[in-house]
Amino acid sequence: MTDTDKLEAEHGLVLDSSEVYPDAVIKVSRDQYSAFEVKRMVEETKELVLAPDFQRRKVWGTDQKRELIESLLMGIPIPVIYVFENELGIKQMVDGRQRVSTIIDFMNNKFALNKLGLLHQFNGARFADLPPLYRSKLERYQLLVYVIEPPTPERVKYDIFDRVNRGGTRLNNQEMRNALYCGESNRFLNELSTLPSFIQATGGSIQPKRMRDQYVILRFLAFYLLRQHRIEFAYKSNLEELLAFVMQFLNSAGAELFDELKAVFDRAMQRAFNCLGEDAFRFAMKNAHRRPINMALFECLAYGFVILPQEGLAQGELADRLNELKRDFDAGDYFRNRVDSTSSVDYRFGRIEKLRDELAC
Repeated sequence: MTDTDKLEAEHGLVLDSSEVYPDAVIKVSRDQYSAFEVKRMVEETKELVLAPDFQRRKVWGTDQKRELIESLLMGIPIPVIYVFENELGIKQMVDGRQRVSTIIDFMNNKFALNKLGLLHQFNGARFADLPPLYRSKLERYQLLVYVIEPPTPERVKYDIFDRVNRGGTRLNNQEMRNALYCGESNRFLNELSTLPSFIQATGGSIQPKRMRDQYVILRFLAFYLLRQHRIEFAYKSNLEELLAFVMQFLNSAGAELFDELKAVFDRAMQRAFNCLGEDAFRFAMKNAHRRPINMALFECLAYGFVILPQEGLAQGELADRLNELKRDFDAGDYFRNRVDSTSSVDYRFGRIEKLRDELAC
């Protein structure tokens, strides 16, 4: 059985690398770790990183926890766990976080068993209260783990993560990025999303629900870094690859870059509000209705407020030129259809850079 056959057998995944990913190498290994080993990997050696929870996901309740622990004490098999492994051997949870967290919490005596279906004698017991034989049985319980290893490409990892997490409400792309590339990038995006200048410039209308606020900020940062030649990336309508690249780039960035980018973003938001108010990133009202913030308009105008000159303009001149530009944008199709295509991106940012050059003359 091939590695892709293993994945398909466990979760019904179709991952034939010769057809779906003709140029990709999908490398998967099958391992077993005891519950004790997994606990040590998470808490001591840090070999296993549990992906962050998502705001929309409900943490397991008492019934789910006690059923899992009872199953382990009875030796009943539980579903396979998926992890990604990087070049340094660090594993990141893809599917199985609640199971692993429950096991570790119970072994740390954080909750007691109750309403057990079969092992009634352990009702009210914490891990430390179990007889030695059962404590050992739980510690020795073998967890089946599939490890997606390097050099499996990022786009394949992204697809695998999507497929194994399709139960319930499907994760959106930013939620998947938040788990796949967790690190300093997550912290930084969250920090920027809570800046008063961002909330003021958008009228508080880009909600944190399902990470939409962090998504629009990440898009701005990605295109800012790209247009300013701060990253080496060939953009060819491949937005998801660009955003994944930038999150990884930020995860390895130093404090100096974070300070710089925060200042750039904060200044752009302040200039946007001072110049155009909280409707800066909206097109003009239509049929007496206020229109929502346009994501593509947000990223290119925010970029404009970074690069456009601040000195030598008559009062209101910049606002007049930007409102004129917004009317041109609204009349065209680059902000509605195929907004992430190379031609649309080049058009939007090219117009902003052209305006910069005109105002600088």
